[in-house]
Amino acid sequence: MNPKFTKKLAIKSIILIGSIAFFSLFPKNPQTTSSNSIAQIPPFDNFPPKFLKPRKPQIQPSPAATPSPKPPEQPLVFAPPAQFRSQIVYKASISNSKVIALTFDDGPSPETLKILEVLQKHNAVATFFCLGRNLREYPEIAKKVVQAGNAIGNHTWHHYYHDVTEKIASNEIDYTGIHIHRSTGAKSLLFRPPGGRLNNGFADYAKKKNYVVVMWSIDTKDFLQPPAAVITRTVLSQATSGAIVLLHDGGGDRQQTVEAVSEIIPKLKQQGYRFVTVPQLLQMQAAQKQPNGDRKPK
Repeated sequence: MNPKFTKKLAIKSIILIGSIAFFSLFPKNPQTTSSNSIAQIPPFDNFPPKFLKPRKPQIQPSPAATPSPKPPEQPLVFAPPAQFRSQIVYKASISNSKVIALTFDDGPSPETLKILEVLQKHNAVATFFCLGRNLREYPEIAKKVVQAGNAIGNHTWHHYYHDVTEKIASNEIDYTGIHIHRSTGAKSLLFRPPGGRLNNGFADYAKKKNYVVVMWSIDTKDFLQPPAAVITRTVLSQATSGAIVLLHDGGGDRQQTVEAVSEIIPKLKQQGYRFVTVPQLLQMQAAQKQPNGDRKPK
């Protein structure tokens, strides 16, 4: 056999066998390849940045409902009806009810607490005309006066009797009004002149500032510290509907007054009286129908 032919045949055989071996490495049908071939690829430990799993959306909590604004609290004001502003009052004209107003001057003081205890025991209220200097010393007692349902009024700062200028009257009354508000949170347009004096400048200034000047129709003169029985007899003998009674809870020991009030309240209640504050008393008069008030003239 020709050596050249033999060499060419061997080369062709090697090429043919190599080609067959090469193509045998590929599957005949790629679509039928087992999925196990993919499983051999090791998974990524960490996803590349562009293929990170999206974070679960965080659900934000619903905002708390905005509470409805509370209506502003109305300041407590002890004031008479408009018709009594800048007027002097000694008693009220009440014909359709038996009511009476107890008033106490010159406090607050430790004696005031004793009066409050009696009032609360008998479910009664009163009006306290306070001195500014005592309000500054006993603000908590003044606060208890108002918290117990009583009214509070202005009795000047120092309790001067002598004539005063308008400037002094302004200082005495206005600063007392400030301390009424500081100690109780209330404002008052009730004024009682020291000693009941109407011509020394205080009453004129109070009327100019729209206060009602509250006097009295029954004077117990308890500032002289008479026996409790005398104070009691004075009130019981003069009691009428709409009366305003003058008593004291300051200026010293008021034990006789405390004892008298303990007798006065239950005895007048037995007669059908109710105890009200001065603003309530004046409101009752204002609300009371006047004779012929609803009638048309003929």
